[in-house]
Amino acid sequence: MHRLTHQNAYELYIELEDWVGNVRYARYSTFSVGPGDDYILSVGGYSGTAGDGLDGGLWTNNGGKFATRQWIEDICDGLGSIAEHYGGGWWYNLGSYSNLNGPYFRDTDSFDNDEGFGVLWSPFYADYYYSLKKTKMMVRPTDFSTRVANMKREQQ
Repeated sequence: MHRLTHQNAYELYIELEDWVGNVRYARYSTFSVGPGDDYILSVGGYSGTAGDGLDGGLWTNNGGKFATRQWIEDICDGLGSIAEHYGGGWWYNLGSYSNLNGPYFRDTDSFDNDEGFGVLWSPFYADYYYSLKKTKMMVRPTDFSTRVANMKREQQ
């Protein structure tokens, strides 16, 4: 992801769906993942209908290191590994309002946070215990629309 996002300026579009068919989105006009062992997330310029799950509030993921249960980059006082606590690899700082790599729970599953928080985007319902049904993360160059328009002009 680092190699891809450092070739050009990229944007991130996230589509989220709940268990009753509501679809919302979060768009970030800037998106990149840093090099090395940390893979630090850089996002900004939120717009959308899902709420800002990456760069809003106290527990911003922006600037967070990617961590997994086995690759602990996110030790938090009193909790240990945030990736272990949330149940999946993601970009964390002191906590997170999102984790699209969390364990997949059906809406009828009963679970507690000993198993993680599920597929989390808490601004969707302002709820840490609602696990989403579907998500998509898509990236593209920020000048994509301009490139497509130029290609069409060249073909004419």
